[in-house]
Amino acid sequence: MRAGTGKDRRAYVTAIDHQGARASMGRVLDRFQGSWGGRPILLISVKVNLCDYRMPESGATTDPEILRGLLAEIGARYPRARVVVLENDASAVEAWSLFKVLGIDQVATQEGAEVFNVAAGEWVEREIDRGGQRVKIWVPEIAAHSDLFINLAKMKTNSFTKMTGCLKNMFGLVREKHKAVYHRTIEEILARINLAIASDLCLIDGYIGMEGIGAPAFGKPKRCGLLVAGTNPVSVDSCAARIMGFWPRWVAHIMHCEIAGLGSRRFRLETDIRDFAIRAYRFEFNFIQYLVRKSIRGVVGVGA
Repeated sequence: MRAGTGKDRRAYVTAIDHQGARASMGRVLDRFQGSWGGRPILLISVKVNLCDYRMPESGATTDPEILRGLLAEIGARYPRARVVVLENDASAVEAWSLFKVLGIDQVATQEGAEVFNVAAGEWVEREIDRGGQRVKIWVPEIAAHSDLFINLAKMKTNSFTKMTGCLKNMFGLVREKHKAVYHRTIEEILARINLAIASDLCLIDGYIGMEGIGAPAFGKPKRCGLLVAGTNPVSVDSCAARIMGFWPRWVAHIMHCEIAGLGSRRFRLETDIRDFAIRAYRFEFNFIQYLVRKSIRGVVGVGA
């Protein structure tokens, strides 16, 4: 069984910043590297979050320096592995341009990795079990064949799903470029793509997060200096949800993915931060505005 579909409910919270990013990633790997056992690691994929042409200071997109810390650490531990940073085209963005504009390609090259737009690659069908029925879903071939799949998400609010995290980060690997057609069934789509591609290591970068109602990239930056990690996306997202001020049972896609068998929202918190208080980082979120937008989306059938 792949680590990402296992029963490990640990959610590890540690401090992170630009200068200490590699050390933070080292602490994470020290804690979780044994989860994927002694299998050969020759291809490592890292799914980042590049949802818009927004700089990392906005809290909306993957921070190149946080990514650098991860790439440096996995490069040192797996020197023979091919390391690939993945993203996909979306309705208003093109991944190759995002890699360049946001400095992701430069960091990857400097750390001996490469970037790859999955829209330009091959896709394969995978079968998953949904309520006793076999369902087929298209996934990027490179992700399907990875020996180690790392899900590097951002700690953000979202007007569609209340919050984003590792489960939502996988929405970027849905094959269709215009993904708004899936907003009405977002919970089921997230369950399917996460079942089809198991995340071996789940990371949520909260060095600079994003709060407010902006979706998916136009909220307000919030500096937390946190990294949440684990091997189970439901548990890790549930921990991030609590940090942000949401009860996991009221985040529809977390509950849906738990029911789908992807993990438990009842995480076991581990941290090395002295006097860490999970409620000290509450994110700003306008629930009334969220409900208004949700009702509009229910009428028009697209994101509003």
